[in-house]
Amino acid sequence: MSSTPAPLPADPATELFTSRVLPFPREDVFRAWTDARQLCRWWGPNGFTCTFHEFEPRAGGNWRHVMHGPDGRNYDNTSVFRVVTPERIELAHVSEPRFDLIATFAEREGGTFVTFLQRFATAAVRDAVAPICIPANEQNLDRMARVIGDTLAARA
Repeated sequence: MSSTPAPLPADPATELFTSRVLPFPREDVFRAWTDARQLCRWWGPNGFTCTFHEFEPRAGGNWRHVMHGPDGRNYDNTSVFRVVTPERIELAHVSEPRFDLIATFAEREGGTFVTFLQRFATAAVRDAVAPICIPANEQNLDRMARVIGDTLAARA
């Protein structure tokens, strides 16, 4: 991949936002995002699986994967990481539909406050994908919580 595209401009009309407190330390939530074995188990809506071809969770690193839908269709995805810190992950999803994803992880009493902000190029694109992305983002958080819980239980 040549370079990371410039961030899309902030505009509430182009954004989708999801948040939740997960009952796990921030370190474990961050690991669920940066450990390919864990991420592959929870990334995508219910019924989807993933195959990772490239995963470099660092600024400038690439993430290429295929999401396999329950209907047998495959969805190629290419992203470039901008920021990878225990508090924040930012990436540019450069395959269509183009969007920026900003995930934050804030320690809170009782767990970690996780946010997903997706910023699309236009309000029309946001509106077109919202019926899929809004429930899918909630399902991602559900699946991530299960994977973290299973991972921690296996370590105990």
